[in-house]
Amino acid sequence: MKPTSDFKLSRACLLIAAVVAFCCSERSPLFAEDLPDAQAIPFKIEPPFAWNRTDRYVPPDFKSFFSDDKEAGKQLDLMLEGKLKVTSIDERLALIRRGLRHCSKHRTTLLGQVGNQYIWNREQQDPRAIELMYHASASDNGSIASSAMYHGPTVVSQRSPNLVRMLMQQYPRLDAQKQRRIAWGMQTYGDKEQTRKLLLGLLDDYKQLNDSTLGAVLETYQAVFKTEPPELNRFDDVGLWVIGFHRTDVSATHPRAAEILREMAGQPLRGQEEMLLEYVTRVHEGWETAVVLLKGRKARRLLVGYLEKRKYTELDFNGLFSARVLQERRLNEFARFLPAGAPASRLPAYTRPSADQVYAYQAAEFVAPDYQACFADDVQAGQKLDELYENREKLSLTDRELLELFRRGLRRSSHRPNTMFGWISGALGWPRDPRLTEIFYQALDPKGPENVRKAALYYGFGLGTDKTRNVLRALFHVYMAPPFDDTTNRNMRSRILWSVRDHEDDKYYLSTLFAEALREHAKLSDVALQQADSAYKQLTGEDPPTADEYGARGMYLVMFGVEGASTIPASKQYVSQRLGASPLILTKKFLEENSEVSVMVLVQGSTGLDWLIKNLQAKPELPIYYAGLLTPEMVEKGNNLQEFKEFLPEESPEKN
Repeated sequence: MKPTSDFKLSRACLLIAAVVAFCCSERSPLFAEDLPDAQAIPFKIEPPFAWNRTDRYVPPDFKSFFSDDKEAGKQLDLMLEGKLKVTSIDERLALIRRGLRHCSKHRTTLLGQVGNQYIWNREQQDPRAIELMYHASASDNGSIASSAMYHGPTVVSQRSPNLVRMLMQQYPRLDAQKQRRIAWGMQTYGDKEQTRKLLLGLLDDYKQLNDSTLGAVLETYQAVFKTEPPELNRFDDVGLWVIGFHRTDVSATHPRAAEILREMAGQPLRGQEEMLLEYVTRVHEGWETAVVLLKGRKARRLLVGYLEKRKYTELDFNGLFSARVLQERRLNEFARFLPAGAPASRLPAYTRPSADQVYAYQAAEFVAPDYQACFADDVQAGQKLDELYENREKLSLTDRELLELFRRGLRRSSHRPNTMFGWISGALGWPRDPRLTEIFYQALDPKGPENVRKAALYYGFGLGTDKTRNVLRALFHVYMAPPFDDTTNRNMRSRILWSVRDHEDDKYYLSTLFAEALREHAKLSDVALQQADSAYKQLTGEDPPTADEYGARGMYLVMFGVEGASTIPASKQYVSQRLGASPLILTKKFLEENSEVSVMVLVQGSTGLDWLIKNLQAKPELPIYYAGLLTPEMVEKGNNLQEFKEFLPEESPEKN
């Protein structure tokens, strides 16, 4: 049971606030309402706005729009720290415009706040804020550009020709998530028919657009309206398209794997071989995977249609070719087909992995991750890795050299594990190198640093990644490893369950591991038992087979409100009548604040918790503010729970 968002914090409930406020409270807005201001404001954002002017197209220009003002950057820092009061919206947006380039922190959070406050889901979207986000989306700083695009142009309701054209020009440079968000925004916000007219207007003027932008319009139109635009044959020769596919009956060890896939790629293009510009193969997750570069929509349509009808054939990707695609998938062989001026890939070139080597994550028997053995304690390697990271746009190492340096230098790097794992994950892109997977796997060691395994989990084993039995067993051990406090580990555990959401076999296998642990529930501490029980229920939608055996384990705290009773005596009488004299209730505590009464009830075990929740949800329903296992950490942190300490077990099993 999660705490509700309308939980009213009071002085009497500071402990519960500390435990659940992060999940249930709404952050106060960064900006207040606009106030009139008669002063002249430097760099005030005023019309005509580039994003919606109709006389000509004005592309976003980060450098010209945002001033190079170091002093304004310091002022913006003070505003973000609450040390500088800026009253009107005009002043605030002007300060962001002047100071963003030299703001020392929170720039992406700041842009997110601008979007959430003035654009996203707002009935009246502020054109000044849209203008600011329009230009910020063209920043050379990837995080600034990404945050601005996400919270700004993609969710504008009153789209203009300039805004749509900008989105289509930016589209080839964006990652797949942002590309999908553009289509989602057009489906969700504003007049879809107006959006259709704007996209068709670009297609009617297609001779003014380059192939990449035109290809983006065609992709987006299809995604938004689930149909192809009219007169599509006009664009048969438009765009470069990259398609990856593999056969599930042809592994990378097959001696003719690459040849078989090459024959498949050429089959639908007989007589039109000039449409196939390049062909390479990669090894991904054990499969020989073909990657082809095609010229024109017609060639793409022919090949995709052919592959979709073939048995044992799966598409890995299918989209518009761009410099970003080349970098993310390390297709250096395709670099010569990039348009003039486009950046060449600076990621390590692809090296075909050895077919003979078997790693721990692939082993027939479970080999537990070992952080100490895998990651060397090498000061010199750590310094070299940091130097490499600082110059990461100019990598000159091979992928094998990079992975070896990462393995040796991670422990002594001055950067956070989340930063370094995120970088190495992106630096090697697709396909997933088995050596990289092994590094991620070894980092899952529960005996290793918590921030290391969190980063490895996030970047290495998310939704959509193939997981061996050993990986799933390692994730189980991470899930069951202390510490169990929600503030640092709730996200890690929920991500493990989320990562197998779409794969029934993985869900089933993981659930069997939790069931196995619950069969030996006497070896588990109360908190570990609660974690395993919860995981099994989430994975299967059912109670564990042994649930009745441990239903009395643990003390559960439930906090709820008593509507209609404004005094403690009245609340006591009502609660006594409502709950009766159940033996499941260990104790009750009543708190009064501003004529509102909250009740804390401590019940015995999950059986008591289920009974109490069911009672409170019966008519007339009472608002539940919090429900969870009482732990020593909770009692220690809050004065209002000190009297519950006597109900905690003196000693709990340590094994998990």
